[in-house]
Amino acid sequence: NKTLIIETILHSADVSNPCRTWTTSEAWAHRCLEEFFAQGDREKELEIPVQFLNDRDKLNRPNSQIGFIEFMIAPFFAAQIALWPMLNEYGENLAQNIGRWQDLWLEDGDHAEEEMHKVSSRVAKVQDSLRSSACTADMLGAESGDMVSRISLGGPRLTRGRMGTGT
Repeated sequence: NKTLIIETILHSADVSNPCRTWTTSEAWAHRCLEEFFAQGDREKELEIPVQFLNDRDKLNRPNSQIGFIEFMIAPFFAAQIALWPMLNEYGENLAQNIGRWQDLWLEDGDHAEEEMHKVSSRVAKVQDSLRSSACTADMLGAESGDMVSRISLGGPRLTRGRMGTGT
């Protein structure tokens, strides 16, 4: 279904900030969090309940990003990487970035050993999932003559490592 594919690609572009290089990913994460915090500040002014992710005084920023990547972004991109191996670079960035957020989380406070183990396990699980998707994508690419996708959308078709013309 071409519409579903196009919608998926569009959604990927919308939520891809955690998949970018660390500098870009971190900057956008802070911008998004500041937007949430501005809403939380307004909620406080209006004396209405402040949503947890909007409370700048209570939210642990690195941990919020670990959770966002773990539950929202990694599963979505892992599935796409398995379908379109050319997206593997984004999976590699995502695996590195969740590790960087973990490092910042560790620097951010004094954590109990059990809590550090839980976060480390969560991060490793995400990284393993992304690596597994990349391996699946590599196997599928090899089986299909190293082709990523030949979806004809009326424009260029993507092949591993280059753009071809769609016919």
